[in-house]
Amino acid sequence: MNFRVLILTLATFAIGTGTFVVTGLLGSVAGEFSVPIESAGHLITVFAVAYAVGSPVLVTLTERVTRRWLLVAALALFAVANGAAAVAPSFGLLLAARVAAAFGAAILTPVAGAVAADLAAPEKQGRALSLVIGGMTVAWVVGIPLGTLVGDEFGWRASFVMVGVLAAVAAVSVAAVLPDVEKPPVAGLRSMFAVAGRAVILAVLGITALGVAAGFVVLTYVRPLLEGLTGFGGGGIGAMLFVFGLASIAGNSLGGYWADRRGYRGSMGAILVVLAFSLLSFSLLTVADAGSWTAVLGAVAALVAWSVAGFAIIPLQQYRLIQTAPESRNTVLSLNASAIYLGQGAGSALGSFALGYGSIAALGWVGALCAGAALVLLLAGIRRAKGESAPERAAA
Repeated sequence: MNFRVLILTLATFAIGTGTFVVTGLLGSVAGEFSVPIESAGHLITVFAVAYAVGSPVLVTLTERVTRRWLLVAALALFAVANGAAAVAPSFGLLLAARVAAAFGAAILTPVAGAVAADLAAPEKQGRALSLVIGGMTVAWVVGIPLGTLVGDEFGWRASFVMVGVLAAVAAVSVAAVLPDVEKPPVAGLRSMFAVAGRAVILAVLGITALGVAAGFVVLTYVRPLLEGLTGFGGGGIGAMLFVFGLASIAGNSLGGYWADRRGYRGSMGAILVVLAFSLLSFSLLTVADAGSWTAVLGAVAALVAWSVAGFAIIPLQQYRLIQTAPESRNTVLSLNASAIYLGQGAGSALGSFALGYGSIAALGWVGALCAGAALVLLLAGIRRAKGESAPERAAA
């Protein structure tokens, strides 16, 4: 495999670790700044919303910048923002640092994928793209559990320092190894908005956002939820998140395999059903005795099923968008990335609402409702497609 593509994988690994490591730090952050844990969850919400809004706009506005130095600048911004988070004296400044980090990630991730495709031979572009995207998945397996353990051992600020160092190393590596690649043609914002306005594209993006939101209702507060169910400390929770990360690799592979072998609609329907029931299980398990075998094994099973289903969504959605708008694949995939982060922000906000007006037991069923809404949108699209095809068959 091209070594230069591996450097881009290191970059997305740093971004993925910095994006999600906060999920294991919310309790510590809330304690230090004396804010409710549901308010601490806004650290995930603001990052996701800033990414969702900023990614297509920032990538479009920076199309004239050389790709190599744009990647270096994005990683440098991400590193500095995480360094600022590590020394933030107030919760408000910590939120501001998360917004700055989100802007760096919003540029880096889509540009890294495009550069990887340019660097690879035509027959290996798919593998290059999957390798770069895999950096985000490896972050679940290695980066996030490691960040959780570092936070438990040295304090939550040390976790942000770790992410900043990872991003700085990636920036230096990109500057030293990556060659200059051809800049893409300038398309402009008008073209992006035209594609985004198509009803079928909006429906697919809606399923992406709802599916991701379902998982993030729980994921934002997964540590206190798992602690309450299992009675585990930092090491045990880190191990469970490691299992979650391993399952995410299987889910990502399964989504791509089903897209090729079984098609979109049936596969997505099955995945959303599994997602809904796995998230609902967390609410049902709260009635079991904390630390009991029932609660521990049930939590592990629900965690694995949720991870497989949740990570299978993304490749299926990318497949659907490319099939729907092959002439605008770059645009629709960037919009799908925005929908992913919009779903993350909405999910964490809904989780905060559920905690504020209910209890931690409410997280599972709120997440399941989001998955159910995605399933309804999918079924509505299937019915509409069948209705549109009936007149064509009659005319024939």
